[in-house]
Amino acid sequence: MALNGPKMVLTLLIIGAICGGLLSGVNAVTTPIIEERRYTEFIQALEDFFPEKAGYESHEIGDEEFHTIYDGDDDFLGVVAQVEARGYGGEILYDLAIDTDGDIVGMRVVSHEETPGIGDVIETEDFQQRIIGLNADDPIELNEDVDVITGSTTSMEGMVDSVRRVADIIEEEYL
Repeated sequence: MALNGPKMVLTLLIIGAICGGLLSGVNAVTTPIIEERRYTEFIQALEDFFPEKAGYESHEIGDEEFHTIYDGDDDFLGVVAQVEARGYGGEILYDLAIDTDGDIVGMRVVSHEETPGIGDVIETEDFQQRIIGLNADDPIELNEDVDVITGSTTSMEGMVDSVRRVADIIEEEYL
């Protein structure tokens, strides 16, 4: 009976190593595919935000990326920020587009961990339309510029605070 314990441990160790190797292999195969899909979706978002886009330049400020957008004549059209906010469920990754007049012209939630049916209101067109059209000079405050939706206060507050912060960065650095 005493030998049975080490055999079980060795068997579980081998099974764990095989499963870990398989997961690592699957991750190695799928990671480039996921990254390519995210890049394609981001380029599509740039074109949706700025249809005249002919090119862009990327800049990092802290851990976040800001992309200056240009038309075919190299005229500056605006900035698209790839940034994050803190919500109830954790990190919210999103894109925010602001034109040369300081107007928010686009917003796209890339990923989040908010509660389905409550906090995920941040990815709805209704919520995003409350943000789009505001200007970097606006206060951009919850219950001031953006009405809160009951049950999603923390998620919305995190997004609105982040939009205000990002609008300030874009205004200071690019406009």
